[in-house]
Amino acid sequence: MRNVLFTGLLLASCVLFVIIGQIYWQNKVDQSVQSAIAEEKGNGQTAGEDGDVMKYAANLPPDVQKKVKNAIHKRKPVRLVIVGSKAISSSEKSWPALLKSELESTYGKRVFDVIVKGYGDMTTKEALEASLDKEIIDAKPDILLWEPFILNNNGVVAIDETLKDIETMVENITSSLPDVAIMLQPPHPIYNAKYYPAQVDAFRAFAKEKGYVYLDHWKVWPSYKSEKLNEVVDENTDLPNERGQQLWASFFIDYFIAK
Repeated sequence: MRNVLFTGLLLASCVLFVIIGQIYWQNKVDQSVQSAIAEEKGNGQTAGEDGDVMKYAANLPPDVQKKVKNAIHKRKPVRLVIVGSKAISSSEKSWPALLKSELESTYGKRVFDVIVKGYGDMTTKEALEASLDKEIIDAKPDILLWEPFILNNNGVVAIDETLKDIETMVENITSSLPDVAIMLQPPHPIYNAKYYPAQVDAFRAFAKEKGYVYLDHWKVWPSYKSEKLNEVVDENTDLPNERGQQLWASFFIDYFIAK
């Protein structure tokens, strides 16, 4: 009788131990799942939300939308390389930094990898001589957002030569990186300029003729003929001030993030 009772108690203990163990490990699994979900939310996406994230890419060219979609599925960020003159800054208040912050808030930190390369007063001629195109290739951009020194060239390099330099660099880059998406933009406007606006017009026409993506952010700035431009571009340095950086950023935020 005692043996039977002992056996029964032992069996019950074993069953209870198994049940408690299952509950413990299930709780562990649940916690792991919840942690994974929380992490994905923190990065701006969860399973089944690809479509929700992709709606923000509606303004982008189809090939760039495809890059964004692949980045979401494959967990490999789209490398967005921003290249330009001294107006391209890596400071926290610059327009590239503001754009990067909004991209991460909207798409999550795993979709875009933003790299900023500013080249001061470099001209397109100097860029070719310094093999800047090879440096860009080495950065392996999926998207190249390039402000090709039009303002630096003003009064130094003729616009016809400038456009030839740009075309040469674009051809060199696309030859090595056939899948790269190149987006061209002008530098910022400056107040009461004489020849510079005409050079920007020629650059815009050139981009359209060649079929390049041209992002005309001048639309969001005050006219270069208006004194209001001095409120966002410093009269002494001819560089955008903090408000100008925010204005410039607003254009690209609206472009990369459809509302």
